[in-house]
Amino acid sequence: MSRIILIALLFFTVATAQAAPSNQSNNYEVEVLVFRNLMPSLVGNELWTQDTVNPVIKDLANAVSPVPAPPVDSVLSDAAIALSGNPHYQLLVHDSWIETAETRFASKPVRISASEPGNPQELDGTVRFYLNQYMHVVLHLLLKEPAPDSGASIFGAPAAPVLYRLDDQRRIRPNQVNYFDHPMFGVLLRVTRVPATTPVAGAAPATQSAAAGGTN
Repeated sequence: MSRIILIALLFFTVATAQAAPSNQSNNYEVEVLVFRNLMPSLVGNELWTQDTVNPVIKDLANAVSPVPAPPVDSVLSDAAIALSGNPHYQLLVHDSWIETAETRFASKPVRISASEPGNPQELDGTVRFYLNQYMHVVLHLLLKEPAPDSGASIFGAPAAPVLYRLDDQRRIRPNQVNYFDHPMFGVLLRVTRVPATTPVAGAAPATQSAAAGGTN
């Protein structure tokens, strides 16, 4: 198998995205969908993606937490339904929030995370959206999985979990669905301008953890 399967799965759900009407608003909806790849054939031998040493997540120390849930009729909601119904993928996060566009140094990273009882996978990280001359997003995500049985310590202590890191930054366009690729998990992200009358959701400081790191 190859990543062509994933592209085919998502094509029909994101290709129909329509441009929002142009206006003078500086408010944007940021929608993020994170999913895990359950097909080992897509991972192959890309062991360079593993990070068993450094659990620090950039930007987490200054992150805020989003409040609202994704709208049920959003473009990425269609993608979430498609992924949830496919046994080859596991939906980890589907978040959205509205924020006023700021410059890079004035913007705040938003924390996204996923951890459920009985689920050994744990996702944590941040998404930063900012607007200078162009729109940009910066991702710092860490997927943690328990070490395989063969990785037990010779002293009998549990082996350290395996970490998969995705650090990326990209110039984007409004209303465009962006795909961030990683052998173990992927991210779909869309930023859409909304009317100036749309309220900007308040966000509380994110709860810190031992993995919190500094900003770029």
